[in-house]
Amino acid sequence: MNYKGTKPIDILLFLVMSSSWALNYPLLKFALAYEPPMTTLLFRVLFGAIFSIPFSYSALRLIRSMDIGKLFLMSLFNVTIFMGLWFIGERTESSSISSILVYTYPFVAVFLSWLFLQEKLSKGKILGIVVGFVGVVVIFLDQLSISLNIGLFLLVGAAISWASGTVFYKKYLRGADLGVVNTFQFLFAIPIVLFAAIFYGGFRPIALNFILITIYMGAIGSSAAYFIYWGFVKKYNVSHVSPYLFAVPALSILFSALLNKETLSVLNLAGFALIAIGIFISSR
Repeated sequence: MNYKGTKPIDILLFLVMSSSWALNYPLLKFALAYEPPMTTLLFRVLFGAIFSIPFSYSALRLIRSMDIGKLFLMSLFNVTIFMGLWFIGERTESSSISSILVYTYPFVAVFLSWLFLQEKLSKGKILGIVVGFVGVVVIFLDQLSISLNIGLFLLVGAAISWASGTVFYKKYLRGADLGVVNTFQFLFAIPIVLFAAIFYGGFRPIALNFILITIYMGAIGSSAAYFIYWGFVKKYNVSHVSPYLFAVPALSILFSALLNKETLSVLNLAGFALIAIGIFISSR
């Protein structure tokens, strides 16, 4: 997004999207206390699909004019692999490490957009991304405890998969109806995630709190937020949108502090400032 050319409605939509995604992080930790990662993901994509269909029902007939294979690959990158690796990785790593590694996404997305979409990269944009990422690290600096294990690689893999799915959408599906793309990314994920849930962790007795959390994560934190996200990727360059997403982990720590009634530290505030500076530099 270009700062000067951004409409107020886009700013509002971005705040809704980033806040919805940010709240997913503390809620995911609560959800994983009830069910294994793939079962949690299954309910998230299930509620995401249920919520998406009514808003795109009239356009589903357009599926005939789209490439089913491309929709399936986009779903595989952007939902099944991305969220699967993220959920499993967050089970073995702290929320701080998860947020930092998942939000290596802008680096990967900007590189892939340059490589496959021929988007131009300026020194300011690269500097902004670096400053924004440093801000994310600073936010969680007092919580870092790193041990080399599989979870770290899974979370980096999640970031690569998400970036790949975004660039794939921009290259092959940006002309498609947003509602159809949004709906089918969840529908195609359901059978794969169901299979994984059965063979990776199984199902425990379903608690009401778990259902309520995953309804939010699916309906608002996935369906609504992704619909806005795809609109941004369709309208702006991937390399323009990506740096703004550093706001998500910043908001996630803010929501976590509010939910747990914690006071924000000096490092948190310094990280917020660096992220704001990084976004400003990129937008210029």
